[in-house]
Amino acid sequence: MIPYDKYKNLDEFITDIDDIGEIIFKHVEKEYSLYFDGEKVFISESYKQETEQIFNGINEFINDFILDGKPIKDIVTELDVVSH
Repeated sequence: MIPYDKYKNLDEFITDIDDIGEIIFKHVEKEYSLYFDGEKVFISESYKQETEQIFNGINEFINDFILDGKPIKDIVTELDVVSH
């Protein structure tokens, strides 16, 4: 199996969100889809629209999104990047 990409740090994750705009990643056996339209960040568990959360920008997402009880900014290096 090919190993997943990993982020080295928070800045690399933020740059990816801003430059690429679409990221799919796994964390603790769940897959998540993130989309940035240049203004808002949309994130949900993949194929579960009812879990979608919308943030007014990257900074709000980085500071306010909680994943498995931890702020996303504290665990970006643990994410398994499926696509970006």
